[in-house]
Amino acid sequence: MKFISKLIVFFTLSVSLWFMSGCRQPNFINLTSKNVSQNPSGIYTLQTELEIQDRGIKIDTVKVFAVVGGEKLVMVQDDLNPDLWSCDYKLPAGFDEATYYFEANYASVLDNGNVADRRVTSDLQVFRLENRYVGNLASYRGPVGAEIAVQGRGLTKYDVIKVGEQDASTRYLSENELRFVVPALPSGLDYPVKLSGGAHGALDIGNFRVDESRLGVSPSSLEIQSGDTATLLFKIDHEAPAGGLIIDVKTNIPNSVIMPEAIIAEGDMTVNIPIKGGETGEGKLVVSAPGFEGTEISVKVY
Repeated sequence: MKFISKLIVFFTLSVSLWFMSGCRQPNFINLTSKNVSQNPSGIYTLQTELEIQDRGIKIDTVKVFAVVGGEKLVMVQDDLNPDLWSCDYKLPAGFDEATYYFEANYASVLDNGNVADRRVTSDLQVFRLENRYVGNLASYRGPVGAEIAVQGRGLTKYDVIKVGEQDASTRYLSENELRFVVPALPSGLDYPVKLSGGAHGALDIGNFRVDESRLGVSPSSLEIQSGDTATLLFKIDHEAPAGGLIIDVKTNIPNSVIMPEAIIAEGDMTVNIPIKGGETGEGKLVVSAPGFEGTEISVKVY
């Protein structure tokens, strides 16, 4: 008898759970951002996903609305994903936020076969206008030293663009545009770009790829008499970024070549570096810089 009683209880619970799962009300998932970038038209899109798990709901009767400030707006079902619903709302002039909720009306088939009209609403929601935002980069790739425009809203002269972990030289043009110079970083890689300087922390802009550029060296070979001096010209296609461009020069005849550190100063595109002949020898200079194609110069000291 105890076994039969337990079996009856188990069966009753199972049926109850099945009934509850089969009669769940539709559930709203709000896909509208809480902070929305302000636009000149003042029109903003509200979007929600409607989860329907009740097998008794007649799908073709479902109608979804957004209720904003007492105004009931019809939401349109997405062609590709029928669970998505959206509508546009024009925010009245002078307002920087809106309170709203979603509503779904539908017909549901009861256990006795009758059809009942149902209505379900979401929790109260709110979106606020963000008066400071970054729209896009004028270009998402470029060489070291190139100047890239950043467009947005609410930009200030205190803003700085960061590429990877490095601050880039940033120029303020207006509250809608900044420009930054691509810093000296290894080429062939994508770096996250952020705007820092605002009260609410850094804003993500996107990724920027540093393309390899050419580092010109002239002449392409050197012959120097021991004790004499020659000159190497280093040239790049864009102005050197903030802090200058440090040129790495290595040689396999260190006792034969005497030269100072090579740096193209910030804003410059060339630099002349004196090379003094030391001990007699024959070898090469290997020249490189972050973001630039390396090159070799043959050297003979006699």
